Amino acid sequence: MNKLKLEVFFSFLLMSNFFIMFMLFMYMVLNNCSYMISWEIFNVMSLFVELDILLDWVSCSFSSLVCLISSSICIFSVSYMKGDLNVKRFMMILMLFVLSMNFLIFIPSFVSLILGWDGLGLVSFCLVIYYQNNKSLSAGMLTVLMNRVGDCFILAGISIMSFMGHWNYLCIWYFWFFEICMIFVVIAGMTKSAQIPFSSWLPAAMAAPTPVSALVHSSTLVTAGVFLLIRFYNHLVEVAFFCNFLLFISIMTTFMSGLCAIYEYDMKKVIALSTLSQLGVMMMSLGLKMPMLALFHLYTHAMFKALLFLCGGNIIHNFFGMQDIRDLKGISYMLPFTSIIFNISNMALCGFPFLAGFYSKDLIIEMVLTSNMNMLIGIFSLFGVCLTMLYSMRLSMYMIWGDVKSVVYENMNDNDLYVIVSMLILCMGALFGGFMLQSLVIYFNEVIIMPTMYKLMVSFLLMFSLLFSFSLWMFGLNKMSYDLIYWCNSKMWFMSSLSGYPFMMMMKNITNMNLKVVDMGWLEMLGGQGILKMIKKLMYVMEWWMVILFNINLIVIMFIIFMF
Repeated sequence: MNKLKLEVFFSFLLMSNFFIMFMLFMYMVLNNCSYMISWEIFNVMSLFVELDILLDWVSCSFSSLVCLISSSICIFSVSYMKGDLNVKRFMMILMLFVLSMNFLIFIPSFVSLILGWDGLGLVSFCLVIYYQNNKSLSAGMLTVLMNRVGDCFILAGISIMSFMGHWNYLCIWYFWFFEICMIFVVIAGMTKSAQIPFSSWLPAAMAAPTPVSALVHSSTLVTAGVFLLIRFYNHLVEVAFFCNFLLFISIMTTFMSGLCAIYEYDMKKVIALSTLSQLGVMMMSLGLKMPMLALFHLYTHAMFKALLFLCGGNIIHNFFGMQDIRDLKGISYMLPFTSIIFNISNMALCGFPFLAGFYSKDLIIEMVLTSNMNMLIGIFSLFGVCLTMLYSMRLSMYMIWGDVKSVVYENMNDNDLYVIVSMLILCMGALFGGFMLQSLVIYFNEVIIMPTMYKLMVSFLLMFSLLFSFSLWMFGLNKMSYDLIYWCNSKMWFMSSLSGYPFMMMMKNITNMNLKVVDMGWLEMLGGQGILKMIKKLMYVMEWWMVILFNINLIVIMFIIFMF
């Protein structure tokens, strides 16, 4: 009973915080104001170290969203983590995760930002290794080490910003090494948001419990990088190649994740790769100079992606840990409520009209089509819509509408009150969140004048992809043999291999060979032992010559004595 009370208490606390932050958000939007609280910790000569708290409509709205999703996940965890012996520890770590994210949201000081930034990385490691097996440990190590790359660049940026005498990123001016500092910020954001070549940790982090995945992959860890770039956006655009570089990286990430999701059979990894695809869309918006639309898509994506993970978690819970979509069949007959919610969140992900994803995603693609863009960018952005539909429909065709294969039909139900309440809260966001946010925030609205053909192109591609998906996954056209393509895409273009165990073994073999051939071989012969041997031989030669010369000298002296 105590465990139950703890989870419900945390959920109530987070929901209360959601209402407070939402009221503050409404006040900030209506009055067009913001507040900053600053506390000077200490100063050394002209260098000031301060703890700042920024209250504006962006931070308040993002914090309210994080608290709403976290509250729903706490309610869901009552059912999902039932019977777990360490559920109290799990809830405490989850709250630390939410606290770290709020530090990141509200602190505009670069040096204090490390509290939230580093906290997210360390707490995510604790959550990924929660099940304490070899798979979880390897996934946790990959996650934390990949994120440590971004932490190192953040620390390097802090050291460079000491030239200005403060670390408040709202008041940055041009200084020495300004471009290098901004490059470090971009790389840090890329590691947290898992852009190429740092993408391999995101599917590996699926080793965590599903409520953690719902929180990590919707509104906290993976969006931290995008949020950081949005905060720094006004300074980043001053760097000459920022937009082109980010555009190229984001398009590659979207394309790679969409293709790999089609060849993946682990349900949680398919959802994780869809998260990676949407992160690419957000980064593409930043590259195309649309930071507010990137923030809008971040908000709408958080609601339907958390819902998608909760549905997946309920399916895994009822199927006793099974995640392979080839074995999850006929869920519409066994779990009808979960199937309905799952389809709603999938449709929102694909951008079906008047759902949450439609308002942000459609707006971004329309802005791409009407902007001064390269034709390749337009093709890839439209191709991303098709890929999203393909892997989403594949997931539904395998799981929801497949033939029943389970032998435990009578043990399955989705009438748990905690599951229903948590899903309904987020379902409201997936259905009406996009419309509400666009109505409330003027920055999420764009007046676009475009030809009718361009306007209907996205909807046409959506319907074409839907029909193509039905034909592809229903009539078995996907069973053609593409061994090389399957091998490449199922390995995430070998990024998981390059950053995982095989790469470590290869580096270990190289270092061992280097140790034997170079360090204990040539270097020993040319220095160290080699010099010692050379000196020994030199000393032997010198000693030999000294004996010879001494004997010669002695003979000469004796000869002179006897002669005279």
